[in-house]
Order: sequence, then C-alpha cells, then structure tokens
Amino acid sequence: MKLKKLLISTCAVLWMQPVAASTERIVTADGSLTEIIYALQAEDTLVGVDTTSNYPESATQLPQIGYKRAISVEGVLSLNPDLLLITEESGPPKSINQLRQTGLKIKQFSAKPTIEAVQAKITGIAELLGKADKGEILWNDVQSRIEAAKAKTKQVKQPVRVLFVLGMNEKSPIVAGHNTHAESMIKLAGGINAIEGLEGYKPITPEAVAVANPDIILMMARKEHSIPADKLFSQPGFMLTKAAKAQGLISMEGMYLLGFGPRIGDAIHELSEKFYPQLKTAQQ
Repeated sequence: MKLKKLLISTCAVLWMQPVAASTERIVTADGSLTEIIYALQAEDTLVGVDTTSNYPESATQLPQIGYKRAISVEGVLSLNPDLLLITEESGPPKSINQLRQTGLKIKQFSAKPTIEAVQAKITGIAELLGKADKGEILWNDVQSRIEAAKAKTKQVKQPVRVLFVLGMNEKSPIVAGHNTHAESMIKLAGGINAIEGLEGYKPITPEAVAVANPDIILMMARKEHSIPADKLFSQPGFMLTKAAKAQGLISMEGMYLLGFGPRIGDAIHELSEKFYPQLKTAQQ
C-alpha cells in the first residue's frame, strides 16, 4: 500500500513539472556566433542578436540587443531567452554580471584572433545545440578552406606590407598593431603588418605612416571606417607611401574580414588574391 502511494505521488510530481523545450531560445552578442548558428542550420533557436550580426541578411531582421560591447540588459531580458552566447569582447562587464544574477544561462567563448578560437566557437556551439556531429562537419569544411587559402600564399616570394586603418580622426589615423584581428588576417593572407612596436588599435602620427611605408592600405567597407582612395592618399603621411603611388587601397566588409567566424577561410582566400592578383591569374 505504501509503495502504491509512493508511485502515485512520484507520478504526480513528474506530471506537474514542465517539460523542457526541445529548442532553446538563444540570444547572441557577437556576429561570429550568430553566423555559426546559421551555418549549423539552427537559426530557429535565435530570438535576438547584437548589431554586429549582419550576416546572413535574415539575421538583421531579428530583435536587437545593442552593440556587443554595450549590451542592453532590458533588451536581452525582454526576449525571455534560455541562453545568451557571448565572447570575451561582449559587455560591459556590469551588464553581463546583472544578467548572470537573474539566473540566465550564459556561455562565453574566446574572442582571440586565432584559428583555434574559431574551432572552439564552432564545436562549442554545436555541442550546446546538441549538434556535435554537424559541428565537426562544419569545422572540417572551414578548416579545409583555411588550409587551401594558406597553401596559395606559400607561392608568394615577396610579402606585401599592409597597414590596416580602423578609422581617420581629425589629427591621427587609428591603425592595427600586434594582437589584433586585423594583423592576424593580414598574416593569414600572406602579408606583413607594416606597423611595429604597437599593441592593439592606436592612433599614430602622419610621420609614422610615412615611416611604415606600406604597399597596401586595408580598411573596412563601412561609412564610419572607410574613405575614398583619392581622399586617403592626399592625407599627410599617406601621400608619401608606396600605397599612394600604386593607389593600393583594399576595403572589405567588417564582419567578413575580422569576424573570425565560419566564413574565415573564404575571407583569407579573397584577401590574399587582393594582396596578390597574380594568385588569381595563376589559378585561372
């Protein structure tokens, strides 16, 4: 009799407990994480994204929680998510802490500009989604594209010196130094960062631009970060570079170039061909 009552009681408790949803409600605070979810064909789990999530186009139609470094706590909570995916660049820390205190599940990934970080993001998100097999398939495809792109650059005998310009302010251009996504992409595409002895993104003088004397200027193709070649190469310092003589300005979409997401292999391939047009000719 006691056993029967226990079984009835246990069944009643189980019946009253809500059944876990098969699909989590996910919010992403980095464009690369959003791209990975789409690449894993799990976009139906997304209920919100940050403003850097501009690929694919359909991601821009989702509710936004602000820029990844300035997440809106209210914006996130209003979407009633089960999981928030962030990177080390997401913030500010105060907002992340407030969200943790609500009990929201948060998973953080590395934002380092490395191939290893790309792999960790892909396989980590796949595991969270219960799609580990798809994650391995996606990573293998991404890795093969990266290796194919890097193999082409090994043909280059004289690497170009590249200066990445994040933006132009009234006095000094802001450029990429060591340990930046821009420098990593330049190297992966077979180039050399023309800036030495500088960490992160910092402003430099026109004189320093002339001394760096890059063969190519690399910029993001975005209004606030780009400038026409004729205007750029009329600026002090820039007009004295090899890049000015060759009108060597390359502009690429920001997340594609610097996102370190599942499109990285294609980005390396495209950038290397822009650095070295002969590679494209040789392939044809």
